[in-house]
Amino acid sequence: MTTTVSVKIPARILERIPKAGQGRSGFIVEALEEKLERQPASEWKSTTKRGRRLAAMLEKGKNERLPLLGEEALQRELRERRGRSA
Repeated sequence: MTTTVSVKIPARILERIPKAGQGRSGFIVEALEEKLERQPASEWKSTTKRGRRLAAMLEKGKNERLPLLGEEALQRELRERRGRSA
């Protein structure tokens, strides 16, 4: 999915990037992706009491959900639950 975004770019920068129709959009997208990859992913923090309570419940139940099943184990589990032989 793509979205068109309009931004004002200083002339000193515009002069240094590819011309319209010569890869400008791709250049800008690659530059943005590169910049975002260098930033550490920020962890979600709740701002409400309810959100903090739900986050605490998720954290508390993490041990029950891990380790995650691999593809083969997941298919075996589904077959067993559906009453088919493993």
